[in-house]
Amino acid sequence: MNARAYAEALSELSSNEGASAAALVKNLVKTLEESGRLKLLPHILRELRMLEAKSRSLAPVVEVAKKEDAARALKAAKQEGIEAEHATVNPALIGGWRARMGGKLVDASGKGNLIELYRNITR
Repeated sequence: MNARAYAEALSELSSNEGASAAALVKNLVKTLEESGRLKLLPHILRELRMLEAKSRSLAPVVEVAKKEDAARALKAAKQEGIEAEHATVNPALIGGWRARMGGKLVDASGKGNLIELYRNITR
């Protein structure tokens, strides 16, 4: 088994609600020690971090200009097929909201509208 396979197995097991992170790590270390593959630990950690980063980049994100807009933005994003658990405040937005999931971006922000207006005027 290579480091990626161990990392994927750990990620899958840790997503189960009954699995304890401490128990998983303890069992992994024991298994690697018994098989003489303890040197794989740093590589497994690197693979776990890469899997986590990939998961975060594909996760749905809703950004709002003001905290008060969060509920409305989450509802509107859901209608566009992007369902996020919560919205984060992005001070770079002038107003409105922006949602992203995978390669899909829905921009209903004031900043996005101003940029689009500028593009239309300068064409």
